[in-house]
Amino acid sequence: METEISTEQKILDAAEEVFIEEGFSGARMQQIADKAGINKAMLHYYFRSKDKLFELVFAYKMKQFMPRVESVLQNPALSLLDKLDAFVEAYLDMLRHNPRLPMFILSTMNRNPELMKSANIQFGKWIIQLIEEEIEKGTIKRVNPHQFMLTLIGMCIFPFVGRPVFSAVFELKKEAYELILTERKEHVQAYIRFILEP
Repeated sequence: METEISTEQKILDAAEEVFIEEGFSGARMQQIADKAGINKAMLHYYFRSKDKLFELVFAYKMKQFMPRVESVLQNPALSLLDKLDAFVEAYLDMLRHNPRLPMFILSTMNRNPELMKSANIQFGKWIIQLIEEEIEKGTIKRVNPHQFMLTLIGMCIFPFVGRPVFSAVFELKKEAYELILTERKEHVQAYIRFILEP
């Protein structure tokens, strides 16, 4: 049984790498089998189709991120600004470790929007609700919560999605761009305060 678990995990790890690198349409089952160090027949024994394997990889990536964010958002001891700071930190940390993830998620959503529903992601709804509650209490400025979140998430994602273009336009070497990514958290958190603090 131990061997089965380790083989399955090897396949999932290999599939994650190939899907994120190639996207769904570019990925081939043979590539995944080769990367996992098994033959294609064994890959099909564990996972009958590329679609099923893709869904599992997508759900796994979502589960890596969600618990950390959800625990912060549901912590009653933290203020809204503290929760948003922690959200930004967790989000940027995940993107630093998975820089190709945004393109993977965007292409996944374009290909199959239903996957996001099946992942049962709640944090968006919770953040909107928290912002609306604080507006009603008068602790933050009156903002459109959806516009605010669209800008906030865009500020986190764009440095990763737009890296090749931004680096080329501004002639930034790898080290210079890495410094920008390191400093990004403070810039985004400053934006949160600028927009929300009365």
